Amino acid sequence: MSLCPPVPSWIRVLRSGSVAFPSLLAALLTAPPGSALARPQDGDDAWGGPGARVDEFSGWFHNAGNLLLHMSNRGRFGRGGRDLNFPSGEWPAGSNAEYLWGAGIWIGGVIETGGRQDTLCSNGLFQNFEFRNFEPEEGCGNPREGICRSYEGASQGLRRFDDDGDGRIDEDRLDGVDNDGDGRVDEDFAGISQQMFATTYYDTSTFANGSFSDPAERHQPLGLRIDQESYTWTDPTFDDFVGIEFRVTNISPAIDQEGTGWDIQDAYIGFMVDSDVGLDSAEDTASDDHAAFAEIDTVTISPTGIVTPLHLTMGYMYDEPLDNNDDVPGYLGVLFLGHTVDTLAATPEEAVAPAEVGIHAFKIFSNGAEDPRDDLDRYRFLRGRDHTVTTIDNNTVRPRDYRFLVSAGPFAKIAPGSTLTFQVAFVAGDMVAGIHPTTGEPGRVPDLANAIEAQRVYDGFFDEATGEIVHWATSSPPPPPIIQVTPGDHAVVVEWDDSPEHKPDPLTKAIDFAGYQIWKAEGWRRESNVPSDDMWRVIADVSRSELPDVDTGHFGVGQYRFVDNRVANGFWYWYAVSAYDEGTFRNEIDFTVFPPETTRVQTSEPKYGKFSQNMVRVMPRTTATQTLADVYVVPNPYRETAAWDLAENQVEPTGRRVKFFNVPDRATVRIFSLAGDLVATLDEMEPTADRQLSWNLISRNNQDTVSGIYLYHVTSPQGEEVVGKFAVIR
Repeated sequence: MSLCPPVPSWIRVLRSGSVAFPSLLAALLTAPPGSALARPQDGDDAWGGPGARVDEFSGWFHNAGNLLLHMSNRGRFGRGGRDLNFPSGEWPAGSNAEYLWGAGIWIGGVIETGGRQDTLCSNGLFQNFEFRNFEPEEGCGNPREGICRSYEGASQGLRRFDDDGDGRIDEDRLDGVDNDGDGRVDEDFAGISQQMFATTYYDTSTFANGSFSDPAERHQPLGLRIDQESYTWTDPTFDDFVGIEFRVTNISPAIDQEGTGWDIQDAYIGFMVDSDVGLDSAEDTASDDHAAFAEIDTVTISPTGIVTPLHLTMGYMYDEPLDNNDDVPGYLGVLFLGHTVDTLAATPEEAVAPAEVGIHAFKIFSNGAEDPRDDLDRYRFLRGRDHTVTTIDNNTVRPRDYRFLVSAGPFAKIAPGSTLTFQVAFVAGDMVAGIHPTTGEPGRVPDLANAIEAQRVYDGFFDEATGEIVHWATSSPPPPPIIQVTPGDHAVVVEWDDSPEHKPDPLTKAIDFAGYQIWKAEGWRRESNVPSDDMWRVIADVSRSELPDVDTGHFGVGQYRFVDNRVANGFWYWYAVSAYDEGTFRNEIDFTVFPPETTRVQTSEPKYGKFSQNMVRVMPRTTATQTLADVYVVPNPYRETAAWDLAENQVEPTGRRVKFFNVPDRATVRIFSLAGDLVATLDEMEPTADRQLSWNLISRNNQDTVSGIYLYHVTSPQGEEVVGKFAVIR
């Protein structure tokens, strides 16, 4: 257990039911001895009502690795049937195969207030609005965002370095707040992995209770602050999982009527998953799922022969192969990695946390009657059979719409001001034929190679210099440069800065930059939110010695410039620039000669960054104008099923389109048949910033157009007009 950071200023307390104080600290300092602090009332905006903060949900997902995972700042993962423009839990990237409907953190415990005990449970998934953040002063960027983004090697985020020269290391966590009180924000945090998200949310609000008519559905908060970080790596060995770390702090004095808070006794922390595995385009992916548990003991052997034992525990879900057009071959698991332990207690009865890391309960339940109804039901799911016995449900034998819950505990007491940690990883992998590691039965079983790598990354290494275990550690390429990609007429300009050349490796602390790779993906048709890995290729490799010969950019982002002329107007292309290092070396000294000779021997291959770290999508086009003379149509002729078409998705029912380029502001485009019949009118939206309008080849009568020659008539607000024609071949 560790002490929590100061209670944030957003927590407003009421004294004597009338006067609002700006912070809990002010209330405690000014309240006379024995006075009471008011509890929040149902619907009280001062305790988390809507309005202060933007709720971060739409468009947030990890995409640097091979598992595309939807994020939020409300304790839940996956899009949960919303935000359909973006992936939920897609694996592998670009496949359109989804493995997650939703998941969320669960925290339960027993509190005592007013002489009576309450069993409470707070849920990131299964209830709404229990975890929220409404504090305008927290977050990153301008305007502030509730999720902070960074990466290993980012400015001010060099891990295990004193970035700000104050004699302390990584003391200012990434959250947009001055945690160390030096007047600066996030100037010395620990950047972990090639894509890192950090956020903070609270369980202090009852504002949604008024919308629930059933008292069992109303929320009573435990009084928690949750600091959450998530990590994705780009190395092909480590890119099939997303690591997540939670720090859960008891801030119950902020909402306690007496102002002293409460112990959260017999506490459990868990993670619930509802997968609905299947193709994203399928209508029903939920009813043919399976849920199972795997536990194995294995070892890893380092290149130098060091044997390291590994113990893995994982709940997972996968698809029943029913040949119903939604089948996907893999699984999504939640790998249980670690939590706060108490190894110093003299007896188990005195311990405030388990003595070692382990799963306490694994619960499978199906949609409907088996779902928990209230806090007590959810707490029982977390607890399992009882506090002393590990409870693991049997693997499913028939497909249904399942969920599962994995939990740790009991934590005998989370006292006010104390913090516990909890680490898990989402892991994706293939289902293969074999013997199940837990049941010993033959059948389809998970390939645990990716889970083993996730466990290795979390276990990290022992730093002999500091005497600490460094978690979430693995091989790291140099960070990516800042890039700018500018489309032009049959050309794309890629520019990037030189920032990777000056960043030390977070583990070896050596500056080992060796070169850049310029990446390009073409042929993307919106099959997924991002191109699949096999669409990408390196179009230029620039070593450190070749940098003086690279053209210097002039658009403002810096040092280097590359022009790609092998593009066609009106098509989507993706670009990225990554960096790589020189590998690792050791000095070998030959004492058989005099004087002794020193030879530099390479001990590992270079580590390469991945295109996903800074990929950008652009469309080449002619320079936009404000006149009608340069309006043109692409493609012309349009041929159905050609490379121009995009794949259908849940948001746009057709990927077919023609584009009108160089359309002036507020112009109207009318499309006619050769017989003079009006087919469609494009005047309901402004042209985009690059002066283009799209038509999906659907008529104004909501019918598909047929093959033929069509006329377009463009008129400007000034009365100017131009007429042209294009062909459709179906």
